[in-house]
Amino acid sequence: MILRFGSGQHNLNNHMTLAMKNTMVSVDFWDTLVRADSNGEKRTEARINALREVSRRYDKEPTDEAIREARVHVSRAFDDEWFGKQRTQSTRELVQGMLDALAIPAKPAEVDDLTEVFRESLFLGPPELAEGVKEALASISIYFPLAIISDTMFSPGSVIRRYLDQMEILQHFDAFAFSDELGVSKPHRKAFETVLNATDARPERSWHVGDMMKTDIRGAKALGMHTILYTGFSGGTDTDSPSESDSNRRFLTDSNGRAIHSSEELPSPDFVCASWENVADILISELV
Repeated sequence: MILRFGSGQHNLNNHMTLAMKNTMVSVDFWDTLVRADSNGEKRTEARINALREVSRRYDKEPTDEAIREARVHVSRAFDDEWFGKQRTQSTRELVQGMLDALAIPAKPAEVDDLTEVFRESLFLGPPELAEGVKEALASISIYFPLAIISDTMFSPGSVIRRYLDQMEILQHFDAFAFSDELGVSKPHRKAFETVLNATDARPERSWHVGDMMKTDIRGAKALGMHTILYTGFSGGTDTDSPSESDSNRRFLTDSNGRAIHSSEELPSPDFVCASWENVADILISELV
C-alpha cells in the first residue's frame, strides 16, 4: 500500500522532518516513468510526413522501405554512440543522419525546421504514464528529493520537462540530468553525480530506479547507490536495445522482491519491481 500524506510538493530547503539527510531517489524516464512505445506510431507519422515534405522540394519521393532502412541506420549509429561512447546524439544529428541516408541535400534552415518537428512530435503522440506513478511520486517526494536521469534521443530534456509539467508531475522533481544537456549518458558517472550534488546526497544513502541493466543499474552501482530494476513495461527482461534481444535476462527474486541473480558482467539490482506501488513501498520502508 502506498502511503499518502498530501501533495508531496517541496523544495530542497523545506523538506518535512521525516526526510533523511543526504538521501535522494533518482528515476529513469523512458520505460520507467512512461511506456516508450505508447503512441509511438503518432510520433513516427509526424516525423516521416515532415521528412517527405522536405524530400519533395528536391524532387525525391523515398519509398517506405528506404525510410525504414534510414531509420535503422540512424538507430544503429545512435546505439554505437550510446553504448560505445556513453553519449547520445542530438536531435539535429539524428535528423541529419536520416537526410544523409536518403541523399536529401536539405539546407541548414530546413534541417533546423525538421529538427523542431522531430522534437515537438512528443506532444502529438504523448507517451502514457506508468500506472500508479503519480501517486507513488507524491508519496516518495514527501520523504526524499527526487531527480530524473534520462538518456535522450529525439525528445531533448527541454521537451521532456514540458511533458512532465503537462502531466502534473514536474513539481515532484528537484534535479535533472538529461544526456543532451550533460554531454554524457548513463552509465557515465557524471549523470549520477550531477543529481547527487544538486540534492546534497550521498550515493550510499541514495537509490536509482530504472529499466536498463547496462545503463541504469550499472551506472548507479558503480557509484555505490542502491538500485531497483523496474520491469513494469518489460516483464522482467532487460530492454537495452531492440537489436539485442538475445541479451535479455530474467531475474530471480525472493518473496520481498530482492534480486538474487548474480553476474560477473553486470551488477545485480537490489530489488526488481513490476509496479510503482511496489517501488514506493520499498523505498519508504528501506529509507524511513
